[in-house]
Amino acid sequence: MNSTSYLLFALGDTRYGLAADAVQEIFLLPALTSLPEVGPAIAGVLNLRGQLLPVLNLRLLLGHPQQPNRLSQVVVLVQCEGQRVGLVVDHIQNVEAIATVNITTTLETHYIDNAQPSLTAGLAQYADSVIVLLNPAALMQGAAGMAPSNVMPLAGAEGAANRFMAQFNPADQQVLRERAAGLAQPLATENDSEQLALAVVSLAGEQFALRLETVHKFTNVSQITPIPCCPSHIVGNMNLRGEILTLVDVRRFLNLPPAAAAPLQKAVVMRLGSLVAGVVVDDVFDVVYVNAAEVAAMPTAVHSNENPYLKGVARYGDTLMSLLDLPTLLIQGELVVDQTG
Repeated sequence: MNSTSYLLFALGDTRYGLAADAVQEIFLLPALTSLPEVGPAIAGVLNLRGQLLPVLNLRLLLGHPQQPNRLSQVVVLVQCEGQRVGLVVDHIQNVEAIATVNITTTLETHYIDNAQPSLTAGLAQYADSVIVLLNPAALMQGAAGMAPSNVMPLAGAEGAANRFMAQFNPADQQVLRERAAGLAQPLATENDSEQLALAVVSLAGEQFALRLETVHKFTNVSQITPIPCCPSHIVGNMNLRGEILTLVDVRRFLNLPPAAAAPLQKAVVMRLGSLVAGVVVDDVFDVVYVNAAEVAAMPTAVHSNENPYLKGVARYGDTLMSLLDLPTLLIQGELVVDQTG
């Protein structure tokens, strides 16, 4: 069955999706510089590693009521046809592979006038909700006239005329400026091919990062059917929209304590050739982009520097996350469940 991976996010109570291959980066909302003579849908511009990035207030562009921005919001960096734009969204949910048969593309919704492309690329039925799929090309039109060559050089995020920063109290403004200062720094290498797309999950109170290209989807754990005569790391089977999915607990392979007695909540679904398995996790936090040069060797004090399933550590906020090689872990013979006997 043909499917496409989408980054799912929320604005208020509405869920939206963007084709994952159009998403270049995700980061927490930083300080922005407001520009004169632009509508409120233009949140401002950002110095992103030496290049000016227009940032849209997606809530207003899509017709939601205007609300003050918050520190917890994130910016999704979208690239399409050589152009880039940032989108302010409330929070990221997950990355989901949506089957083509579940997407309706016959609706026509335009903004400004019919000469503009539709903001909506389609609607997708996902679980018990409807996802509004957005058109990246139309979002670029929303930033028309905001090309870096047409924008005055940034003089900083301060100033009485900065409408964006005026929403926040002085303490929050300082947090935003610190975020912006970090984003203004050039990467250790300018080779975009070394950017790693990582999904951040938690296990036993620790953060782990998974290469996003190895993840088929994230899912909530529903009713589990135990499998007789299986080792303890095999949690059981669950029905995932008509497909039987075997759930695996990898904690003991990472020298972590076993899962608590509370019901399991989430799983990362991996599809490796003919092997399909769900790895249970405590939570799914984020999707981040990290430069490969920022990944350090696994410290000896963290788990074991000889653990073949851990491929280094990277900074995640104020803590560290360990890069977990789930494909290598899943294809090990001791994890295979033989249900033919």
